Amino acid sequence: MNTLSLVGLAILAVFLKCLPTILQFIKLIKWSATVPGPTIGELMENAKKGQILNWFKELRAKHGPTFRIWMGRDLMVFFSDPEDLKQLLSNNNLLHKSRNYSSLEPWLGKGLLTSSGEAWHGRRKLLTPAFHFRILSEFKEPMEENCKILAHRLQEKCTGEEEFDIYPYITLFALDVICETAMGIKKNAQMQSESEYVKAVQRMCHILHTKAFSFWQRMNPFFKYTQAGRERDACLTILHHETNRVIKLRRQMLEDAKIQTMSDAEKSLDQIGKKKRFAFLDMLLISQMEGRELSDSDIREEVDTFMFEGHDTTSSAISFAIYLLSQHPQVQHQAYEECKAMEGSEKENMPYLEAVIKETLRIYPSVPTYARSITEDLQVGKLTLPKGCNISILSYLAHRDENIFPEPEKFDPTRFLEKDKNLHPFSFVAFSAGPRNCIGQKFAMLELKCTLSYLLRNFEFLPAKNFTPNPLPELVLKSGNGIRIRLKSRN
Repeated sequence: MNTLSLVGLAILAVFLKCLPTILQFIKLIKWSATVPGPTIGELMENAKKGQILNWFKELRAKHGPTFRIWMGRDLMVFFSDPEDLKQLLSNNNLLHKSRNYSSLEPWLGKGLLTSSGEAWHGRRKLLTPAFHFRILSEFKEPMEENCKILAHRLQEKCTGEEEFDIYPYITLFALDVICETAMGIKKNAQMQSESEYVKAVQRMCHILHTKAFSFWQRMNPFFKYTQAGRERDACLTILHHETNRVIKLRRQMLEDAKIQTMSDAEKSLDQIGKKKRFAFLDMLLISQMEGRELSDSDIREEVDTFMFEGHDTTSSAISFAIYLLSQHPQVQHQAYEECKAMEGSEKENMPYLEAVIKETLRIYPSVPTYARSITEDLQVGKLTLPKGCNISILSYLAHRDENIFPEPEKFDPTRFLEKDKNLHPFSFVAFSAGPRNCIGQKFAMLELKCTLSYLLRNFEFLPAKNFTPNPLPELVLKSGNGIRIRLKSRN
């Protein structure tokens, strides 16, 4: 057999191997023509403008609550009707994340956020006890300690006249909190914002955000060789090295304290006789010592996942809440009165502050859209979605359904206080819902309540002149022009 014949056979073998994928792609193209949606050119044009969320509003107004967008070679079907969301998020078989999340895997591996199927089920079952509220209550102290540092740093801005961007202060605060609660170490990001680790976290988040919404970077198989790819890998080296170092450090600490089980941890005391506080990492290490199937790589993946999810999302929510409070003095005063009356009791029910937080997350959900991959044909309402396409939950638009939330752009915390008002259970999905809901929801609410309560007791938030945030749907919702306010001390 000559060389030409061998080449021909090789090409035929490759073609036959790819044929099922090609046929499935053709099927998706044909099916997508039956669902309304824009062209790829319109997507690229609006992505350049940086006004994707406003464009989504226009698409919903034009096509209704369900529409499709081709994102490169990925077909994404967007849903925002609460009944559709109920069907999708309650589906125990719809647990596979879309390919969008693959950009996170170099950092987070196959942690809880990115894993699917049985691997996800096992991890979720293992990690759920670590988020029991009794254990979370131990995190309140480091949250408050870091609130004091934040308040001290903000004092220099307390002129009542100076306008400034509060977001950089909040994001460093959130990074300090998550380092202490996830890894059990003090990074002092608020005081040492130029540290190598702090800069690596911030740069990594920025690179991932940019890649997620860049058509060319998403499609580029040689991304790792680009400047952004090389920067990402340099950040990964710093981040993984630090997590691995802390894993060894905390394991040695547990061994020195002769702690091998959760029971040992419950009984342990520090040098002054107080009950020891354990970080998320410690709980994973103890689980490993108790015989759970957890390698050091598994532990690193979960700690890095908690670092990512617990840092950016809370920074976003706190910052947008401060902006909205600065614009609504009556709401701010009522929240302040409750915070003053319940100082030190943030673990308890705080109806009005919790309503403020929920209304903030309704208007500015930290995760404005999240996606799943369909592994078999799926019926959703009148649509039969084919295997191979992806679905996206558009929480940003679901929260703006005028039939459920009249005047949806209006900030009105009483929406979540009216006991006689029966909201659709899937009309508010800031923390997702169903089997893949946010495992850290209680942690996030505790941090939001502690932080906003502390800041409200110390400062009055005043509006910046002619400022409106520009929300951008990166991996986490952020304001493209910062969060500008003025501050006045209450003391």
